[in-house]
Amino acid sequence: MRAVPVELTNEALEDGLRRHFGLQSFRPGQADVIQSVLSGRNTVVVMPTGAGKSLCYQLPALLLDGVTVVVSPLIALMQDQVDALQAKGISATFINSTLSDAERQDRQRRLRQGEYKLVYVAPERFRSEAFVSALLDAKVALYAIDEAHCISQWGHDFRPDYAQLGQVRKRLRPPRTVALTATATPEVRDDITRQLLLKDPNVYVAGFDRPNLFLEVLSVSGDDDKRRAVQALAPLGSGVVYCSTRKQAESLHAHLEQQRVPAVLYHAGLDDDERRRAQEAFMTTAGSVAVATNAFGMGIDKPDIRFVAHAGIPRAVEAYYQEIGRAGRDGQPARVVLLFNHADVFTQERLIQSNHPAEPLLRDLWEVLRGVESFDRGVSTLAAQLGSSEFEVSAALKILEREGALSRGQRGEGRYTLMLKEGSASYHPRSAEARALLSALVTSQAPKVRWSTALSLVARRAGLSEDVARHALALLERADVVEVQRPFAGRGITPLKQVPFHELGINLERVRAQERTQLLLLKRMTDYAYAKRCRRAYVLRYFGEVGAVGSDCGACDVCAGARTTLPAASRAARPVGPLSPERYSALAAEELKRFRRGLAVDLGVPPFIIFNDATLYGLAAALPSSRAEFLSVKGTGESRWERFGAQVVQVCMLARAAGDVPQAVPVAAGRRRR
Repeated sequence: MRAVPVELTNEALEDGLRRHFGLQSFRPGQADVIQSVLSGRNTVVVMPTGAGKSLCYQLPALLLDGVTVVVSPLIALMQDQVDALQAKGISATFINSTLSDAERQDRQRRLRQGEYKLVYVAPERFRSEAFVSALLDAKVALYAIDEAHCISQWGHDFRPDYAQLGQVRKRLRPPRTVALTATATPEVRDDITRQLLLKDPNVYVAGFDRPNLFLEVLSVSGDDDKRRAVQALAPLGSGVVYCSTRKQAESLHAHLEQQRVPAVLYHAGLDDDERRRAQEAFMTTAGSVAVATNAFGMGIDKPDIRFVAHAGIPRAVEAYYQEIGRAGRDGQPARVVLLFNHADVFTQERLIQSNHPAEPLLRDLWEVLRGVESFDRGVSTLAAQLGSSEFEVSAALKILEREGALSRGQRGEGRYTLMLKEGSASYHPRSAEARALLSALVTSQAPKVRWSTALSLVARRAGLSEDVARHALALLERADVVEVQRPFAGRGITPLKQVPFHELGINLERVRAQERTQLLLLKRMTDYAYAKRCRRAYVLRYFGEVGAVGSDCGACDVCAGARTTLPAASRAARPVGPLSPERYSALAAEELKRFRRGLAVDLGVPPFIIFNDATLYGLAAALPSSRAEFLSVKGTGESRWERFGAQVVQVCMLARAAGDVPQAVPVAAGRRRR
């Protein structure tokens, strides 16, 4: 469909800004982008988190005749944006899997009738022919893709359904398209343009220079140094600490609580209520620190965050910059610190490699799946059946799903099976919500009879939201009033084809290419950590915003000196006995311990079965680079060389490359050198 240009003066745009959003002026770059969209040009926008990307499609949506379709990756983010727009009197809605069938059909009917100016959807929604049909009947004025880096395999957060948005655009034929992201390098920008089938779009890159953020890298030797560094940052005020794993986040959170720092814990392993409470506590408590995995942050807009620290190296500069962009949104000084240990790079490399499984695992997985109508026993069961890790099996499932070989249901779909216990009608819960839910259950069914029901139905009868009803049901279960069998908590897996693996036509070269790309992105992040020149200039060059910084920015540790120092700690001498030599590579020893621990979990054996401490320290001292050097270490042998030699040599060679060669170890008091 050919776009009809809408030409407005800057004064008219500012009038619309004040009238609809109550804002007095545009942020840098916003007015140019909005003019481009209104003119009918397809537009690619790269602005960092907090620079105001949303306005670049929200204001045009109100000035154009028709509906704007916004593709967004997170349901929670849709809800927040729609609530904010409706509070301003703007007709906006979302259509996603949280709605009942009746609600979804009603909103699609209203969409057809032109009652909405903005409709938010996840990319998966375009699988629904009923929704696409409603869009075709509506008058689409603007097709907006938020978090557009998800469309690119060069990006750090590729999502398969985003890759179909170009074909969706081809079918909808919207008069104008805008793709927005906070984290697109030149390669990703080109890929977005190609995947969305855009011809000669206007490209805007702006807003990456944040001079109020002080960029710093602090070398640490391990988790104890990381804990002390975060403790040193806490007096600055409210902050976010990103951890690589849930276990690391839980440990660091416990340490901060012991030090009486107001801290909240947030990761994907917590239930919805726990995450919501953590987010609310962080937003409302002065000086609070959020210790989190990268599940935390989308939609977080707390202006007075004074520091962001990373306790592990992120996989890409894009992800890092997006996360540190949450600091200092009030324009006041804030500090961002990467707590860097090269051993974390090795860990990320292993995770990337595991995330791109080899053909034998894909083949074995497919042979299991194509023999069943649907697999609903969870990834952990599937991994045990294949003798592999859950992480690798999850990655293999994503590949098969992307290639159209299988489909996966929504998480937690299904019905609850309930049974009221004898005497439940006479129980009086303290919680008003639990009382309401129990009353609804008692009127639905007699005691000691099992029945299946949807949680949404029970919640509606009790006059509660589904989240509140879920919490109330847990209270009743703990009080032994009702027996609860929950629906399968994972995602059902359904094979879409019944052919041998070689007939699927899966292009594994694309998997290997993506693996190489992610390793390259990690290398660029590692280069940032080791940078000897201005870090601020490194970031701006990376995103293509050149010429913004001179030779001395005054806002990074390279140009202005370090600001974060580790508090003094008593360092006890490492005990040295017959199990460890007096000279070894600390980096190699730490990484070999990680490798041994992970392998022990995968194989289900104690770590010492793989190799004991004496052998481990012997390897860290010898740093072997060949079979002969490996076998010269006491406790190795041919069988261990065949099974573990390649990984051990890789660790030792990386330790050499990092300059961590065997160092003398302090001698414990009372022990004489020989």
